[in-house]
Amino acid sequence: MDMELVGTSYVNDFLVPNLYFHLTTAYNILRLNGVDIGKKDFMINLAPHVQLIKAP
Repeated sequence: MDMELVGTSYVNDFLVPNLYFHLTTAYNILRLNGVDIGKKDFMINLAPHVQLIKAP
């Protein structure tokens, strides 16, 4: 079998869903085996952008 996709269709309809599936599966396997991994490990790159906003 063969199929042809334009670049955006390939990325949006094939690549992203497969990548998300594999990342989620790897995360679940790690958690199942007791690895302490969570949201903080995935979003650490945003830490420099966090700001304290003072209430008026």
